[in-house]
Order: sequence, then structure tokens, then C-alpha cells
Amino acid sequence: MAESSGARRTRVLHKDLDTVFVNLAALVRHLQQRDFTGRVHVEMDEYDADIFLAARERPRVRERDHVTGRVAEGESAMQRVLVRASQPGGLVSVYEGEVAPQSDEDWAGPLQLPRPGAGEHGEAASDDSGTREEIDRRNVLQLGGELIGSVERAVSSATRGEFAADFRDARMELSDRFPFLASLAACVEEAGGEARLARSVSIEDFVAGVCEALRLVVERAAAREGGGGVRREVARELAALEEKRPRALARFRFTQQLERIAGLRWT
Repeated sequence: MAESSGARRTRVLHKDLDTVFVNLAALVRHLQQRDFTGRVHVEMDEYDADIFLAARERPRVRERDHVTGRVAEGESAMQRVLVRASQPGGLVSVYEGEVAPQSDEDWAGPLQLPRPGAGEHGEAASDDSGTREEIDRRNVLQLGGELIGSVERAVSSATRGEFAADFRDARMELSDRFPFLASLAACVEEAGGEARLARSVSIEDFVAGVCEALRLVVERAAAREGGGGVRREVARELAALEEKRPRALARFRFTQQLERIAGLRWT
């Protein structure tokens, strides 16, 4: 199967390979050794990413988190893709001949880039771009994504990538109390090219539901690990987040939930 892309031909080499059977890091290394030019697409639950490869060039990566609307690039994005793709339930496809877009406009899908004028702690500046509620809904969604990312890094590091399955199970378990947890992507809406918490979900419920789901994830990961290593790693990540975003976390009442999520005191 091939399709025209200007002077370049695009060919599907592999389609929808299950991550159970694919070592993404090894696949990327193999393609680089072949001087491969093309794209590796990874699709997981509420997440997808593209790795663009070109002969003798460093890979270009872009990941899209459909829960938070975040789009990220760079080395940290590559590491997150590799961690996520080590978990079952994802799909990997390889397209030969696709080249990396040369500008943001060339990337498929809406971009959720940081808004110019954001405060030094990441809060959106209070200006003409929206009402106070709209700004709050952007900020709480961003903070929720950062909190989820912090716990994901800690749990994945300590338990070899169990986070996605545990987070999904915890959300399903709590969906009677917090219906939006059944599909976090459904509580994200776009306004002015930016992602924000949908008006159908209250900020208070979003904070409570996400924090309770993360607490269950950590509890199960710690039980599996059989010690305090997971909790200590989570506490370190959350303490670092609290140091980085103290005002915003306090404003939306995330702060009092952090120690509860970790199950450890760190102050």
C-alpha cells in the first residue's frame, strides 16, 4: 500500500502492532540503523505520539495527551513515549517516507501550546483573553495533567510501567461517584485554541476525582511492590511539583491532597 506525498512515496510497513509484542526502543534503533526515513505512530488510551526519523538525524518526537490537551516535544517526550509503549494495550504503526513537519502548522491535529504571557509559575495571565472562570478552567486542567504526569513518572519508574492500566482501573472504579473519570478526554473542551476543563465538570469534582484515582493507583502500586519505594518516589515527585507550583496548587485545593496521594508525609 502506498500513497503519493508530493515527490515522496509513503508506504505502510507495519500497521497496528500490539505493544505487547513490540519493543519500541529496539524498533526505533533498528530503523535508525537502516537509515530509515519515516514515521512511527504510537496510540494508547487517551494518548498518541509520533516519532519522525530521517537518515543520520536525531529523531523528532511529538506526543499528545488527550486528557490534558498537552502537546510536547523533545527528549522528555521521547522518554514518556517509550515508557507508555512498554505497557500492553497500545498500537504501533510504521510509515516509510513521511518526513517531519517543518512548522507547527504542518502537524496534524490541534496544538495546545503555552499561551504567551503566562505567569512565571505557569498560571495564565489575567487579561482580555477570557473570564476568570475560563482562566481557572485552563489552569486546573493543566495542573491536573502535571499531577498525573508526576505520579506516572514515579509509579512507572518503580514498577516498570504499570501506571496506565492502574489509572484506567481506578477511574472505572470511581466512575459512579465521578462520571467524568470514565473518559477524561470527554471533560476537555477547546476555546480560543486552548484546552480547558469542560463546563459540564465542576472544578471541585475534577480535583477530588483525579486525586482519589491517583491515590488508588499509588496504593495498588505500593502493595504490588511490597515496600515504601513507590510511595517515597511519588512523594519526591509531588514535593517537587508543590515547590514549582505552590500558589496554583493551593488555589485549587490540590495541596492538601498531595500527602494523601503519596501515603507519606514529606515535610
